[in-house]
Amino acid sequence: MSISEKDQSVLESQSQYIEYFRRLSEPRFSLRRNKGTTEKDNVKNVSYEDVLNTIGFGKTQYLMLFTCGLLLMMVICETMGMSIITIASKCDFNTNSVEMAVMSAAAFIGILVSSYLWGYLCDIYGRKPILMYTTLIGNAVSLASIFVPNFWLFVFLRFVVGIFIAGASSTTYAYLGEFVTLRHRPVVINFTSMFVALAMTYVPAIAWLVLSMEWSLDISDTFAFRPWRLLTVFNILPGFIAILIMIKLPDSPRILMTNRKQDEAFEATNWIAKFNTGKSLADFNIYEIYDENPTENDKLLQTSKSFVQIMKHLWIDTKPLFRKPHLLNFVTCCVVMCGVFFVNSGMGLWYPTIQNRLGSVEGDNMMTICQVIDASMEQQNTNSTENVCDDTITRKSYIDSITFGLVYLGAYFVLGSIINPLGRKRTIILLLIVSAICGVILHWIKEPIAIVASFIMFVMLPGLCVSILSGAVVDLVPTSLRGKAVCICLMLGRSGSVIGSNIIGILLESYCSMTFGVFYGLVLVCAGLTLILPI
Repeated sequence: MSISEKDQSVLESQSQYIEYFRRLSEPRFSLRRNKGTTEKDNVKNVSYEDVLNTIGFGKTQYLMLFTCGLLLMMVICETMGMSIITIASKCDFNTNSVEMAVMSAAAFIGILVSSYLWGYLCDIYGRKPILMYTTLIGNAVSLASIFVPNFWLFVFLRFVVGIFIAGASSTTYAYLGEFVTLRHRPVVINFTSMFVALAMTYVPAIAWLVLSMEWSLDISDTFAFRPWRLLTVFNILPGFIAILIMIKLPDSPRILMTNRKQDEAFEATNWIAKFNTGKSLADFNIYEIYDENPTENDKLLQTSKSFVQIMKHLWIDTKPLFRKPHLLNFVTCCVVMCGVFFVNSGMGLWYPTIQNRLGSVEGDNMMTICQVIDASMEQQNTNSTENVCDDTITRKSYIDSITFGLVYLGAYFVLGSIINPLGRKRTIILLLIVSAICGVILHWIKEPIAIVASFIMFVMLPGLCVSILSGAVVDLVPTSLRGKAVCICLMLGRSGSVIGSNIIGILLESYCSMTFGVFYGLVLVCAGLTLILPI
């Protein structure tokens, strides 16, 4: 039976309406701007990832890389910068090794207890607000701490600083990654990570400049403002610059789409297009964009506005990581991450102090690193009996610390060339084994240059494993758990920094050889655990 032209037209019209309502019911977040036209042919529906490909890699991505790099640099300056401040403030606070360890670890403890919460809140309220407000408050508290004469109040404020700079520590990569395509993301994140190495060079270089000054400003009979307090201003400077830049930057369009903020998301994407190309999305005939990767958790986030709900959902979302089939791999990654932070940051916080002792011991006798530390203790005890406090940082300590940062920076370039041929597992194992060997030979070598080279390799190589292991965690868990998995893994890793720093403060002066043995022994354990990871 034939169909009349009228009936066929009705059927086609019905099919168009069915297709139209089918598209409306698809589970995706879409944004639409008709710009005064109702003609369907003028509306081009494009995924956000395709929009970024259309716009291209340009000024937005470079600016985001620089801004996020400054945020990471600020975190490193605020945490690792304490390794120099603890030495320079020793006489003002009259601290011993244990108290110096507590001072160094305070910010790490703050980061440890708050980073997961900030990571979760940035999924609810957006990346930019969390980054800006936490960095601003953290910098303000850090600035206030330079006027504090009491040791324990100073330590408490450093802990508060850690709580707030954890926002930048846990959210920066998520913010940056959502402005670049999947193809460019690994390269951009790798270059951003180089700001960590840049900070490791910046901290001792600025300290050398500032601490070479001899002035002292007496505020009261018990409080003098000395150059080491001014160092904090330079440590927060990268964060302050980043905040000024972020005032003009939009929030992540992807998180805005997730939070159903359609107008803001479209305007943010339009801003990227104009800044990169000078053209609006309308010039590309794009009036509708959607997130091609929505998750079930997106709906959950919209109802998680109260603190009780946030805590409840935080626990519900975390439980799958500690159940099969993710339990073994995830826990193993967390243990290895804790181990590499234990050595890299725990020992790294004491690197300037140990190098300062290597340069402060009088005489030209060739000694091992532990013999030098023992000799420096005898010299320090002699000074204490004479009521002499020495907080001088030697020129050698500055040079060795700057060398450490420059080697760290170069190591990132080398790492990029070997990781693909060797694979992640072999690369991590190789880095950890070489680190352990360098730790072992520190027991016997006496040549000063060889000691510095071995010490740098011993501390630095585990640090290179952090980014590799973070990438492995992403691949070992499903998409809906990746952000939480990386955040928890890094959070537990930083607990290694706290434990390692305090172990050195307690044991180094009395049991030097055993202390180094604990560190390189743990490195070997982490290398063995990496063998069981399917990466």
